[in-house]
Amino acid sequence: MYQISLEKVVQIERLNNLNTEQQNAFDRSFKDHRTKASEMQVFSSFVKKLSSEISKQTSTVKKIETKEDIKREELFERVKAKTIVEKLQNKFREEFRKEVEHKEQLLTDSLNQRIEIKQS
Repeated sequence: MYQISLEKVVQIERLNNLNTEQQNAFDRSFKDHRTKASEMQVFSSFVKKLSSEISKQTSTVKKIETKEDIKREELFERVKAKTIVEKLQNKFREEFRKEVEHKEQLLTDSLNQRIEIKQS
């Protein structure tokens, strides 16, 4: 779970960097109004590449989030199962303790009856 969370943080950071890089590229392009057509083509190509990378990175982050959700659910189920087992163990111990106490009481009663009979 920790590895997935760590991977998610790294991939989200990469996605944020790509978005920042794209925003900076847009900002730079609008500062200079005397941009040549060839420069605009290069810029357009660069922005398309960035957009493609952002799309891929977004997909990667979503896949990681799905993995994270699955692992979280698995962890929840394991904790739930462990809790059930612990409750059953405690119930068994309590029943066993009561049974032992009951048998001890029966033995004590039986011994007391024998003592009373001998004393009579």
